[in-house]
Amino acid sequence: MFERILTKEDFEKVYPILAQSFPETEVRSKEDQLALIENEKYHLYAIEDEDGTVGGVIAAWELADDFLYIEHFATLPEKRNHGFGGKMLDLFLHWKGKNVVLEVEVPEDTLTRRRIGFYERHGFVWNDYPYMQPPMRKGQEPLPLRLMTKPAGISLETYERYRSAIHCNVYRYTKEDLGKVNK
Repeated sequence: MFERILTKEDFEKVYPILAQSFPETEVRSKEDQLALIENEKYHLYAIEDEDGTVGGVIAAWELADDFLYIEHFATLPEKRNHGFGGKMLDLFLHWKGKNVVLEVEVPEDTLTRRRIGFYERHGFVWNDYPYMQPPMRKGQEPLPLRLMTKPAGISLETYERYRSAIHCNVYRYTKEDLGKVNK
């Protein structure tokens, strides 16, 4: 079901799913994304369906013993709204067996509310702490998002610890950079 991507050849199979599923502000350049597969904390997986074809992708960071950060989760358009994504997400979370954190957009339209609803149906909890995603590419602005967590909501102290771990490891921000982004 999940095949870890460790080679450029395998990466070429899944990057198009990321590129077509996320706006440019929410995904790294192809070169930067490819470079991450050598990072021991970063785990990029192809999600295969029953016949072995790639139907989606999940990118997760093992940042601490007590939590996993999902950076990207996407399925091919033809797999959406048929239960494939939910089934794969549930299997992945069960397999990993950790507290999970992910970023979502602030609910401003039908699509963002549906996305949040999807995660809520799979046990995630909305945390209403202001969160800024650092830019994925040079020249971009930080994005106002929120964190959702599973299996439960988190305290402000835990939120700050998770945010710091994500910003320092995933976005490679220093403590000084964090002060600028989190204002």
